[in-house]
Amino acid sequence: MSDYLLGIDIGATNTRIAIVDHTGSIIASERMPSQMSAGAPFFQEVGAKARSLGEAYQVQAVGAGSAGQLHHKTGVYLPGLYPTAPWVDVPLKEILETQTGLPSFVDNDYKIHAYAEMKVGAAQGLTDFISLTLGTGLGGGIIANGQLVHGAKGIAGHVGHISIEPDGPLCPCGNRGCLELYASGTAVAKMGSAAYGEEISSPEVFRKAASGDATACTVIEKMAAALGRGLGAMANIFDPQAFVLGGSILEWYPLLEETLLSSFRSSAMNELRDVPILQSPLEGRGGVIGAALYALDELRKQRS
Repeated sequence: MSDYLLGIDIGATNTRIAIVDHTGSIIASERMPSQMSAGAPFFQEVGAKARSLGEAYQVQAVGAGSAGQLHHKTGVYLPGLYPTAPWVDVPLKEILETQTGLPSFVDNDYKIHAYAEMKVGAAQGLTDFISLTLGTGLGGGIIANGQLVHGAKGIAGHVGHISIEPDGPLCPCGNRGCLELYASGTAVAKMGSAAYGEEISSPEVFRKAASGDATACTVIEKMAAALGRGLGAMANIFDPQAFVLGGSILEWYPLLEETLLSSFRSSAMNELRDVPILQSPLEGRGGVIGAALYALDELRKQRS
């Protein structure tokens, strides 16, 4: 059996394709713009680029993590939050297998990030934890007993849609007051724009908070408090060994930490208030690494 896998990370903005070895080391990689709105032709192009990158290596399988909801067994995109989106019903797993000629394994990108944390990241040695990615949105993956939690269709793990404000704003998912509406880059930008009376980006809000601007600090405290309440709710349900936080917002974690921990401890049950909140060391590498190692493990299960 060769040592190499193809890992694919299909994000909302960019897609990364990499050759990864069995230890999680990236041997070679390429990037391309994501165009999920183009439907099946885009995913066929991803498969073709993966085949091209893998030609110089004896690749044994393909793993892919993608934005959107995928049926765990069929690898077909589900309606999810956008039932009329061009990628709905696109058979990603089948396309990758056809384009590359290799066994392919696909899942939601946030779940794949959780898998990377377990294999080579902050959660090595843990069997029960929750991974959250804080960026433009808020996504997550749940590992229980050393395995990804999928649910009946593969939708489990959308922790950003826990309601923390029952009378809060309507979310595209149909719920109200979802955690993602308060604890994400989009949420910070929206709250900041309302507070300043003009459009402002989330990085600008964080930079202002870092310089001590009172208005920005209030926005960030609201975001951190919401995230703490959300983690408390998750802890009460899942009893995790740890939380692992990743994503672009982690650059600003020192601004969040005090309020986040206080809010979490006031929301979690007594026995769960000491659950560690860890920071991911993987940065942007978790998607392709997690996808590749997930494919390797699933292939081994099939062959055993």
